[in-house]
Amino acid sequence: MKILVTYASRTGSTAAVAARVGRVLTGLGEDVIVSPMSDLKGLKRFDAVIAGSSVQSGLWLPEAMEFIRRNQDILQEKPFAIFSVSLTPSKEQGVEYRMAIMQWTAPVRALAHPVSEAFFAAEPEQGNNDKPGARSRFKLGVLLGILKERDNRQLDLVVPWAVRLHDKLK
Repeated sequence: MKILVTYASRTGSTAAVAARVGRVLTGLGEDVIVSPMSDLKGLKRFDAVIAGSSVQSGLWLPEAMEFIRRNQDILQEKPFAIFSVSLTPSKEQGVEYRMAIMQWTAPVRALAHPVSEAFFAAEPEQGNNDKPGARSRFKLGVLLGILKERDNRQLDLVVPWAVRLHDKLK
């Protein structure tokens, strides 16, 4: 099976999730292409499509929604799945935030019907340090090799979703 994993990303978090999904599916024996949505010319050669987007202001990125709109007909003919990546909510926002997640992808689901949907959280790299200049000091420390940039994307959660998704795409 030839599977496309495509994404729209601003900071690289969504690209990292797409790459992990691609590696898992490749490991399960599939022929997988991972590509930004902006680089795609057509979807006919793929047997299944997985699309992901960063979430900003409660919406998928504009280029991701345009991709879904432009390919709506073909996405309804193939196994299709989606994933979203956004910042982790604070504990106080947890319940409301989780309820909002389904609203973020409602416009996607209105155009094409995914067989599976996942949400992956990304946290700010600097943690809870809100002091003025903290982010700049952190970046300088990373550049100088004094500090290591933490990968707070929950990439370990991608693997079980991709494995379960594999069966749904067949």
